[in-house]
Amino acid sequence: MTDDARLPVPDVVEWPIFPFEGEFQVRKIEPPFAEERLRHGDPGGPPCGCETEDADEWIWSDGTWKVTRIRFGEAEAGFPSYMLGTVEHMDFGDMSEELAAQFGVMSLRMERALMTLPNVGRVHINRWGDGGAHMHVWFLGRPFGAWQFSGYMLPLWGFILPGLDNERLAENDRLVAEALAQAGSF
Repeated sequence: MTDDARLPVPDVVEWPIFPFEGEFQVRKIEPPFAEERLRHGDPGGPPCGCETEDADEWIWSDGTWKVTRIRFGEAEAGFPSYMLGTVEHMDFGDMSEELAAQFGVMSLRMERALMTLPNVGRVHINRWGDGGAHMHVWFLGRPFGAWQFSGYMLPLWGFILPGLDNERLAENDRLVAEALAQAGSF
């Protein structure tokens, strides 16, 4: 789209799960860049966070996979939020078929681990590939009965809701790590 016309505001702004209210306007669509933007961890791009990450901050690891807690900006989320990634720096498409098969099993284990947490109604699994060149997938525990936080709006609510307190975060971390450890290794 090259003219200055704006696209219409979609009906999603009227959905009960949409976290904002008031008047909205769709941003003008910018022309595409000639090249893809370099992500964190791409050759020639800024460094990946895994290069400076402290393994002591991991919630769980088996040497191949690691689980870390997701922060929304500078704050903790108001619901359980974890990231599953590979210990070795690689992008999603770089996984071997064997590792991809493990990813399927690990996704199931993550879902089950989050469902053991108090007050989790559903687990949302999300992967975006534009921020970093490291294989990582988000697992978000939607609070039980909180239908307003359903669907793809849940990550937006992560920036809005007050964060869980430190005691709840530590207990969630312990329960997730325990569930993953009990599931065994490959």
